[in-house]
Formats: sequence, structure tokens, C-alpha cells
Amino acid sequence: MSQGTEPDKAPDLKPRAQPTTGSFLCLHTSPPLHIALHGMSALINSRLSKTAFDLCLELLEAGVNAQALAQVVLHVLDVKSKTF
Repeated sequence: MSQGTEPDKAPDLKPRAQPTTGSFLCLHTSPPLHIALHGMSALINSRLSKTAFDLCLELLEAGVNAQALAQVVLHVLDVKSKTF
């Protein structure tokens, strides 16, 4: 505590800037975008269930690397197709 010689500095209360690493940050707040992405997934026959697709979107929103996620999904789908 200072004796009045220097005012106490207030903590920096500026809002944090949103990460700019991808455009996956607000999919859950935009239902039309979410519906459009589901439609595109079905159109290109991604072979993902609605639940799996939603999980992928959540992972992307959380900051998971999109390329790494795609590689894992493709590997899982490949293994799944070979076992059935």
C-alpha cells in the first residue's frame, strides 16, 4: 500500500481478444450455420453420424487442430469400414 504518493493501479480489465486461429469459435451460437454445416456434411457423404459431426464441431470450437482431427476421423472411418 502506498502512502498517497502513487495511486494504486487498477487491474487490467480489458476483455481478452478472441483467438483468430480459425472460424470455428461461434458455431454453437449460430443455428443457421450449424444446420448448413450438417447439410454440407450429408451432401459430401462424410460418413459421420450427427452425433460424431457435432463432436467434431465442438472439438474445433475448443481449438483442436483441424488437420489433425481430419486425419484421426479418416483413420477411424477406414478402420471401421475394414471391420464391418
